[in-house]
Amino acid sequence: MRSSVSLWGVSIVAVAAGSSYSCQPGQACWPTQQQWQQLNQALDGHVHKTIPLGAPCYRDSSDFDEGVCASVQSTYNISLDRVSHYGQTFWQNWETCGTSGCSLLSIDPSVELFPTCSLGTLASYFVDVREASHISATLRFSKEHNLRISIKNTGHDFAGRSVGPNTLAIWTHNLSKMSFHRNFTASRCPIANGHNIGELGAGVLAGDAYRYFGEHDMDITGGYEESVGLAGGFAQGGGVGDFTARYGLMADNAIEFEVVTADSEVRVINECNDPDLFWAMRGGGGGTFAVLTKYRVQLYPSLPIHTYRLVVNISSSDALRALLTLHAENQIIWSDALVTGGTDYYVNKASFGVVHPYPDNGTKLKEATMAFFQAVSNVTGLTVIENDYTTYDNYTAYTSFSIADARATEPAGISSLLSSRLMPRHLFASPSSIASLVDAVLHGIETAHNLINISATQIVFETPLSNPDVDRKTSAHPAWRDALWHVINVAEWEKPPASATLKNVSSGFLDMLAPAKALTPGGGAYMNEASYEEPEWQQTYFGDNYPRLLDITKRYDPDHIFDCWKCVGWRGEQE
Repeated sequence: MRSSVSLWGVSIVAVAAGSSYSCQPGQACWPTQQQWQQLNQALDGHVHKTIPLGAPCYRDSSDFDEGVCASVQSTYNISLDRVSHYGQTFWQNWETCGTSGCSLLSIDPSVELFPTCSLGTLASYFVDVREASHISATLRFSKEHNLRISIKNTGHDFAGRSVGPNTLAIWTHNLSKMSFHRNFTASRCPIANGHNIGELGAGVLAGDAYRYFGEHDMDITGGYEESVGLAGGFAQGGGVGDFTARYGLMADNAIEFEVVTADSEVRVINECNDPDLFWAMRGGGGGTFAVLTKYRVQLYPSLPIHTYRLVVNISSSDALRALLTLHAENQIIWSDALVTGGTDYYVNKASFGVVHPYPDNGTKLKEATMAFFQAVSNVTGLTVIENDYTTYDNYTAYTSFSIADARATEPAGISSLLSSRLMPRHLFASPSSIASLVDAVLHGIETAHNLINISATQIVFETPLSNPDVDRKTSAHPAWRDALWHVINVAEWEKPPASATLKNVSSGFLDMLAPAKALTPGGGAYMNEASYEEPEWQQTYFGDNYPRLLDITKRYDPDHIFDCWKCVGWRGEQE
């Protein structure tokens, strides 16, 4: 059985396995009100009927309340407030379903985006999980009533995998405990014993983790935006951030997980216990193999954080090409020095945010970037607006800057669409390969600009240079291991455009990858930040790990209770 879900007017088919887990409201299999109440009592009052975040502001909604609406409007586009509610997704296009939803306008939350309020793609009911046993009971209830499951933490997913209409949602956001183990003993696995291990509940937010472990003078291999749930889809899909070049992906640093599998069993998994499942959940994506409740990860002694910010105005396509070429020519130097960060490219501007966690006074970063700046200064058509070096005592101090920057560049409640590709080291080795690389990136920048008003191309050089993973201990895409650039084309909008316009943008963003794909046959993309329309998704998201991942899914979830968009085992196109 299948149901057609239209996001921004683009049709997506959501499928459960065969005829299983396909019950919908109004059907005889759907639980009665008494049965929902019984589940709620069994779970200590943590079962809730979903109320969209914007519902108190819609007069047709049974939840309309002017006082509550004023409170919602005041924090609607503030990320930490937004993700504390189940009834939203960070990118509002994924909480809506075609012309139905209950969203407000991010830049002016007094404006409602739809004529009436509906659930859109949000689950009918959700369980606010406070302990692993709540998940076990929810899975048993789902099987008894043939209900599809969705798993959500903060709702940052760029493909809407954490929501689903007519589902029973497992919301892990409030599993927010942390602990630090100077000496750690793994569960029945001496080879996993270690020192300086952090434990995060599934719902721990990045900003909280940085501050908590920073108090212990430790760094964690987290991400960029403060409201991302680190242990959720972020880490389970790989996990990229400022420490990736030095220490590897967050998945590379995983030590042990507590999970609930499809059979409702609570398991502690590591390299000794359920090692295949542990491997799969170290990069194979969230919402697929089991529900994670605790993530134990290697930490590192705090380092000073040195940053370099360069902002230039660009007056011509030739100047943009020259800047991209200089960037590519210098990338091997930066990568070999474990310099990380990213650049936002527009047709008329570029902003470099270069980061170097390193135990010195910032000299090595300046040495690595000085020649680049001098070359940029001599390019006709480039005007330097900012050129600054800053050193922070530790990562917690640095986040006072980076979090403020993320609030400006990634405001909560807008809509977003991505396409991306990992670009390997050999493309940076010669003038001819660099020219082809620059052509491919420039094609994306200019095409995106012509497709939609708000667009950019991000070149992220946060790749796991220090961890080649030669023993394939993680299931992250192998293309990560020799990539120097993670190139992301980004589209954003506030008000839903016409469906034909959005279809043109989404297909155009996929098509613009053609030159980059031609340069990287057999390559891939970061599954957490890729095109949701990717037709070759098994290869692009998972590479040659996919067959093994699929086998693990079938063994641990034979009934396919865990299902999400183009996750391992997804069978939507066939059914």
